[in-house]
Amino acid sequence: MMMVRLLFLGSFALTAPVLADGTVDLQAAIDAAAVRGGGRVTISSGTWETRPFLLRSNVTLELANGAVLCASTNMDDYAGMSHGDRYFIFAGNATNVAIVGRGVLDGRGWAFREKGKLPGESQPQALPVMMRFSCCRNLRLEDFTYRNCGAWGCHLRNCDGVTVRRLTCFSHSNRTNDGIDIESSNVRVEDCDFDTGDDAVVFKTESDKSFPVTNVIVRNCRIASRCNGIKFGTGSYCDVRDVLVENCTLRRASPHPGSRSRREFPGVTVDRSGLAGLAVEVVDGGRLENVTVRGIDMEGFMVPIFVRLGRRRAPLSKRGTYLRNVLIEDFRGVPDSRIASSITGVPGLRPSGLVLRNIDILCRGGGTEEDANRPVPEMETMYPESTMFHIGFPDHAVNSEIALPAYGFYVRHVDGVRFENVKMVLKSPDARQPYVLDDVDGAEFVGQD
Repeated sequence: MMMVRLLFLGSFALTAPVLADGTVDLQAAIDAAAVRGGGRVTISSGTWETRPFLLRSNVTLELANGAVLCASTNMDDYAGMSHGDRYFIFAGNATNVAIVGRGVLDGRGWAFREKGKLPGESQPQALPVMMRFSCCRNLRLEDFTYRNCGAWGCHLRNCDGVTVRRLTCFSHSNRTNDGIDIESSNVRVEDCDFDTGDDAVVFKTESDKSFPVTNVIVRNCRIASRCNGIKFGTGSYCDVRDVLVENCTLRRASPHPGSRSRREFPGVTVDRSGLAGLAVEVVDGGRLENVTVRGIDMEGFMVPIFVRLGRRRAPLSKRGTYLRNVLIEDFRGVPDSRIASSITGVPGLRPSGLVLRNIDILCRGGGTEEDANRPVPEMETMYPESTMFHIGFPDHAVNSEIALPAYGFYVRHVDGVRFENVKMVLKSPDARQPYVLDDVDGAEFVGQD
């Protein structure tokens, strides 16, 4: 019979019961620990299946080396949850919660494919989220692997004080397989590996439109994605400020059955290209400022840098919306497409105070005179994406051949942008200019070739 050891900080120990369907009642073990004031629930080596469960205050879930904790594949087990949506692991309003150890969480997300469409705008409400922590304090996640998520992998919602270290995420089961979604403050994410079918490392202000994301550091991570590697947005209703992302490598996602192909985009000749290595987006009335991204080495994405201030949604109040004071430095990129990086606002909404320093991009080239002279639509309310300007042209049927009119940076509706020691080398000839500026005030170029 399968057993899960329950170890407390003292000498008391017991085993978690096995239910009639063969799954482990891990909730009973966690609740027993919580009743006694907290402790450590250790999943021993072996493969175990359990239903969705809640973590409690002062309880640490330890995944021993060789332990694989599998999510139930019965969708009925995820119905009627008191905290809404669907999840495998949830902690709400809890303090001193941790998941540690060198074991594995397996969401078995392949079992939930085509179980239903997502009713929310980007919240994965139909498929189970692997881990959701809501309104928690002093949360610690260290050393384990999580894989095959139903939807998002790790969702940090309205938490204060989070440490994430040495996690490995591999998730390509479904289209909503984000790696980690950060809607919290005072967060550290260090030395992690993310390989995802959707965006890998995401900053959002979406599920609670009044909670700001502040004081976050992401560093020394290895990131692979079929969408965006590092992404601010799309849900951008509140404040994001004082964020540092540094010393990360961005690479092409691992091969996986059913992976998205980007070969329809201009210049892309390999499968598994991501969209943008770095995407910074404010389009829902939110505010973003004091963000630094530095020490980035990028390959395997179509576009190195995408910055967008738009009006997909109106501000929730009269407070105004902005994107300002962003520093991107020590960034090396080898893009897969000829689309080009872009920094754009829309009429009346203008990014400001942007500095790009020590940027080295090996551009694909191949742009034509037609590319260089083609007008670029505003797309004021469009969902933001590094490929967004390919939509809506009169020749929509062949819009995949459309690239931006610059081979390096296309900049429009911007106040204050500084390009310092930016080097762009072409792999092949290109009829476009390295920069195209349209309605830009305060542009500076320092240390250019």
